[in-house]
Amino acid sequence: MIRGIERLAKDMSVRMMRQEAVANNLANATTSGYKTQRPFVSVLKDAVGASKPAGSGEVAGLYTDFSQGPIDRTERTLDVAIEGDGFFVVDTPAGLRYTRSGNLTLSDDGTLVTQAGHPVMGSGGPITIAGQNVTITAEGAIYAGADEVGAFKIVTFDNPQGLVNEGNMFAGPADEGRQCDMKTTQVIQGALERSNVGPIDEMVEMITLGRGFEAAQKAITMQDESAKQLIDRVGQIGG
Repeated sequence: MIRGIERLAKDMSVRMMRQEAVANNLANATTSGYKTQRPFVSVLKDAVGASKPAGSGEVAGLYTDFSQGPIDRTERTLDVAIEGDGFFVVDTPAGLRYTRSGNLTLSDDGTLVTQAGHPVMGSGGPITIAGQNVTITAEGAIYAGADEVGAFKIVTFDNPQGLVNEGNMFAGPADEGRQCDMKTTQVIQGALERSNVGPIDEMVEMITLGRGFEAAQKAITMQDESAKQLIDRVGQIGG
């Protein structure tokens, strides 16, 4: 009986962590370039290698769904979306970060930056745009009029699950990123990649988790009451 309560309590703990992930996904459903986060649960095994009952798992960590998000046309000159693999490289006070969010702007000195003011890196460092009529090619080259002023540094990772999620940015070892193959990836000017969160799916998951949590809570209460009644009966017999 005690083991049953223990398993149910662990199951409730797993559901709570899954709820946190769902809540975070919903909060970022409209965040450009955000990628869905999912917890994965390890299944514990007994001494002979058999899986233990449901509820015996533990949240082993989070994995990221890096699937392509929908691309929306904005027709804004400095909005850029990546279709295919790859991340823009951003220089932040905490070090290099990688993002799929391409709603960019220019600083006072003409440096191409994120909305938070972090420089976007080109193949030779930060990109400075002097001039009008900015156009961006599918390969990521940036032109001001007829002059090429830079090109996006777009990198990919052999193990993207090793990246650490920071909202719509990711932290990771700089030496593990490699130049993306622009034959299979393209940059789209005047567009943004939306979050790949499916709000309806997340809401259904939240309701399912909530109902499961309530059921486990009721089961614990029933087992607790049964244990109390058993103890009372044993006490009466002993008396």
